[in-house]
Amino acid sequence: MILLVSLFGSINTNNSRISNIFHYTSNLAINVVTSDFNHGSKRYKECIDNINNHYLHVPAYKKNISIERIYSHIVFAYRLKKFLNSLQEIPTAIYCAMPTSIAAYVCGKYCKKHGVKFVIDVIDLWPDSLMPIVVGIKNRLLNLFIFPWKYITIQSYKMADVILGESKQYANEAAFYNHRAPIYPLYLGVDKKEVKKLVAESKLTLNKPNEERWIGYAGSLGTSYDFESLIKGVAVLNGKYQYKLFFIGDGVCRAKIENLISQYSVNAEITGFMEYGDLLKYLANCDIAVNIFRDKTKVVHSYKFNDYVATNCFILNSLPGETADMIDRYKVGLNFDFKDNTFDKVLLQCLEFWDDYREWKLNNERLVDELLDKEAIYSQIGTILSK
Repeated sequence: MILLVSLFGSINTNNSRISNIFHYTSNLAINVVTSDFNHGSKRYKECIDNINNHYLHVPAYKKNISIERIYSHIVFAYRLKKFLNSLQEIPTAIYCAMPTSIAAYVCGKYCKKHGVKFVIDVIDLWPDSLMPIVVGIKNRLLNLFIFPWKYITIQSYKMADVILGESKQYANEAAFYNHRAPIYPLYLGVDKKEVKKLVAESKLTLNKPNEERWIGYAGSLGTSYDFESLIKGVAVLNGKYQYKLFFIGDGVCRAKIENLISQYSVNAEITGFMEYGDLLKYLANCDIAVNIFRDKTKVVHSYKFNDYVATNCFILNSLPGETADMIDRYKVGLNFDFKDNTFDKVLLQCLEFWDDYREWKLNNERLVDELLDKEAIYSQIGTILSK
C-alpha cells in the first residue's frame, strides 16, 4: 500500500497533484490522506471516508496569511501523526506534498522509524514563497517566526529518499539539503483530451462579441497575486480597444479587486467559484490569459499556467525562470517584469500586433506534447512510487 498525503488535495478534486497521481496510477494500491477543509473556498468539503480516501478534521480559517491558518496546519500534522500510528498495515511508501512542512516532517519521522520509502513533492517553497506577502512585518519579528519554520522544512528535505518537484528550481532547492536522494522535476501536467471533454460538457452559455478581446485571470483571488498592477494595466485599454477582463474564481481579495475595478473604471467581471469545467470554458473563450504574481515571488510554475496552455490562451506572464523560458522557447505569449517591461506595455503591444501573435497560440499544443503531457508525467511518478 502506498500512502499519499496532502493537506490541499484529494482524489475528488479536479486537477490536483493528488487526484492526478491517484487516477493515473490506478494499477497501484493507493490510499489518500487529506484535510476536510477547502483552502480555496474557505469551506468544509463534502467528505466521504472510504478505503482509499481519509479526511482529517482541521479548524477553519478565513485568511491565507493568519495565525488561524498556521494553527489549522499544526492540527492537521498532529492528527496525521495519530493516523499514521494507528495504521494496521505499514505502507511500502509515503508520498507527501509540500506544503506543508510540518506534515512532511511527521511523515519523514514515521518513515525513518518503520523503514518506509519517503517521497516528498515540492509544490511550493515554504516559507520562502510567502516572504513577498509579509514584507510589512518587522524583520526581527519575522525572523523569529520564520527560523523554526525553515528548519522544519530543511529537516523534511533531508529525510527524503526521493525528491519530486513541480519545477526544476523547486526540486533543486530541496536537493541542496539532500545530496543522496534522486530528484525528479515533474510539472503539474495537462490532459488535452480531458480538457476538451470538460469544456464540451460545460453548460455555461457565453456570448462574446466578435470585436471584443477577452482577458482572463483564473484561480484563487488570493494574496500571492498583483491584482493592482493587473487592473491598472488593463485600464490603459479604455477608449482604445473593446475588451472585457474576467476574474474566473473567488477568494479573500475579492473586495479589494472590486474596489480597484471601480477605481480604474475597468470593464471587468468576477465570476465567483465554479466547477473546473466551467473555469476551463471561460478560459477557452478568452484571447489572453494573465499569469501575474507579486514582484520578487519565489513561484516559478503554477497550476493556472497549465490551464492557460491547455485552453490555448495567449499568455502574459510575470514569473521568471522556467515559465518565462517556456513562453520564450515555444512562443505562446509574452513575459514582463515590474520595472521597465511593465504589464500595460506588453498588453498594448499584444493587442497592437494581435494578428502576428495569434499564430503563436498554435504552439501551445507542441508545449503540451513535449513538456506538459500529463500521462507521461504521472506514469513516471507511478514508477517512482512503486520501485
